[in-house]
Amino acid sequence: MGERRTLTDQKGPIIRKLIHLFTGLIILILSYVVEKNVLLYLIIAGTIFSFLTFNYKNFHLLHKTTDASLGTLYYPVGILLSYLILYNLPLYYFQSALMVLSISDTLAYFAGQVQKGNIWIRTFHDRKSMYGITAYFLSTGLILRLFLPDLLSSNIMYLFFVVLWAVILETASIRGSDNFSIPAGLALFFFLTFHYAVDYLFLSAILLALMPACFLLFKFNILTRRGTFVAFLLGFYFAGIAGWPWLTPVLLFFLSSAAFTKFHHAKKDIEKKATARNAWQVIANIIWAIISSALFLYTRNNIFILFFIAFVAAVTADTWASEIGPLLNKRCFSLSKMRTVPAGTNGGISFFGSLVALTGAIFISSFSYYVFFDSWQWDSIAILSFAAFMACFADSLLGTFVEDKMLQMNYFKKRKTLESISPNDLVNMIGSVTAFGFYILLSWVFL
Repeated sequence: MGERRTLTDQKGPIIRKLIHLFTGLIILILSYVVEKNVLLYLIIAGTIFSFLTFNYKNFHLLHKTTDASLGTLYYPVGILLSYLILYNLPLYYFQSALMVLSISDTLAYFAGQVQKGNIWIRTFHDRKSMYGITAYFLSTGLILRLFLPDLLSSNIMYLFFVVLWAVILETASIRGSDNFSIPAGLALFFFLTFHYAVDYLFLSAILLALMPACFLLFKFNILTRRGTFVAFLLGFYFAGIAGWPWLTPVLLFFLSSAAFTKFHHAKKDIEKKATARNAWQVIANIIWAIISSALFLYTRNNIFILFFIAFVAAVTADTWASEIGPLLNKRCFSLSKMRTVPAGTNGGISFFGSLVALTGAIFISSFSYYVFFDSWQWDSIAILSFAAFMACFADSLLGTFVEDKMLQMNYFKKRKTLESISPNDLVNMIGSVTAFGFYILLSWVFL
């Protein structure tokens, strides 16, 4: 249970919740009385206003919270993205997502303030209460029942999964990010189910399989608690929404990387707790693959499949090299010092590490290409593999020349927990995204 707050402590959050509630209701009314393009301009204007006033003291009560929440920035951006995703779909989809954000999220907050008999849990970052989750679940179901047409709202399985997805989006909160994840995540769900047939029995099986699987990841110290929660969300997305061709390469990367990490730490006799990957490490390795898959689902353009393969191959190559390279080499070459240093030094490059990286890139690229295209087009596979390998090299350069400088920044010096984002996570994200540039360059030269 959380500590009881005074009325003064609650005043700011209450006002902000009420502002969000009435803002949502105003947008709802406008959606009935103005043209679609006019409403879009108004939402854009509101988003710009939120960003321009965020750091002004006169708007402190509107924006600031005691836990450094960015919810008042996530809120307009989430509504804007939701509206853009659903722009060409029936209006009731956007209205449903808007009301879940405005009404259900507000009710969850007020229900969560009840102290007697309440139970608090920490799912990802923010604490959630069982009273709040229950209020959110029930109100979301009622809103969807009212706003969606009978063809959808009378489908119990459809309604159940929309509500379940909404609950997952709300509980996966970081510093108020549910103000973004709820409208944007619901919009994505509505968009996909509007354009594609969905087997809800299959989704049930996915959820039943993910729960014990993710528990085992935490139990065997492969992932931290928050890392496990992120893995659950990713598993649901790739298996239940994107599909098995997208899940399989990610699963191969994750399982092989986890095995090599365990092997490396066992050989080096590193503390057992240090082997578990946290949420930011999981996100850093997979963020670009998620974006690529989502862009393909939205556009159906095969170029995003190739980007996806390059990104997964890049993080596989980097992880394999980091975990296996130091076991096969006693020394590596440091680009910053221009001399050999002990294997495992940050940013170091070794022969066997490079060979392992190239092997990982080729393995993921060739396997993934066959899964997606049911053929072996070796020129494309070679370009994907080399782009991933070069991205691994770029990661080493960033680790050598950038990561140490980032460690000196005040933000990273003040990190309170190991679950915070680290310079290495940012380096991994920047390094892996270079696979996109290398693939474009190599394709332009050789294809």
